[in-house]
Amino acid sequence: MIDVRLGVDDDLEITAGDFTIGESLSQDVGIILRLNQGDLKSDPILGPNLTQLIKSNVSQQELQTIIKLHLERDGKDYNEVKNIMQINTNTNG
Repeated sequence: MIDVRLGVDDDLEITAGDFTIGESLSQDVGIILRLNQGDLKSDPILGPNLTQLIKSNVSQQELQTIIKLHLERDGKDYNEVKNIMQINTNTNG
C-alpha cells in the first residue's frame, strides 16, 4: 500500500519541500494498534484498546484475536502483517 508517510512523531514527512510517499502498511497497522474505541469519528468501533490490556490477564491467543479483528475491520490481512508485529503479553513489573 502506497500513501503519504508519517515520521516517528506522527507528523507528515516532508522531503525536498513535498510530502514523502511510500509503503504505508506498517504505518497503518501501527496507527490502528494505538487506537482506542471511539478515537475515530468515522469508525468509532475500530481500536483494540491495547493500553487497557497492559496490566490485564489477557492471554497471547486472546490478544492475537483482538488484534486480528481490528486489523481485518480496516481491511488489513493479519497473516500478511503478523511478521512485522511483535506481540508480547509479558508484564514484568
